[in-house]
Amino acid sequence: MEDNRTWYLFSYKVSAEPSTLRVRIWRNLKALGVLYIQQSVCLVPKTPDIEKKLTKLRTLIDEHRGASFIAEVEKFSHYSQQELIQLFTAQRAAEYEELLESCTRFLKRMNDESQNDSRFGDIEENEMELLRLKRWHRKIMKRDYFKNELSFHSKECLKRCEEKLYSISDAVDQLEGVFHGE
Repeated sequence: MEDNRTWYLFSYKVSAEPSTLRVRIWRNLKALGVLYIQQSVCLVPKTPDIEKKLTKLRTLIDEHRGASFIAEVEKFSHYSQQELIQLFTAQRAAEYEELLESCTRFLKRMNDESQNDSRFGDIEENEMELLRLKRWHRKIMKRDYFKNELSFHSKECLKRCEEKLYSISDAVDQLEGVFHGE
């Protein structure tokens, strides 16, 4: 673990109504993978990409007559830094576990479809689902600042999903070739 990691502390205040601005800010911060330490106060490791996005959020908040504050924190006590890293890791673990559950359901559905002689379901629909799972994985990885071990497991599970889908797709192509006289 990096002992000299720099963090951004970001706080903001916007009016309660309309709620669309608060929701927009929350979604943007969630996409960054911040850790809320209090309501409207969050931490995130410092990266150039994060700095740009927080600056854009700050501009958005200012345009709507809100207030925001960005501070760089260079040092926490050793215990606090380890605790923060554990909290970030726990957040990503929960996201990876949810993704793994979805991948497992996808694999089960693919296995069920391959067992049934129902022309193996809608291949295009399954391809779209696989793309959605892959996008979800990329989003989690972008905010996985401390390289959670579940990233590897989810990548392997996605690979199994892809292999299963393509084996089913090949089987469907072969069957269609037989039915079309190829």
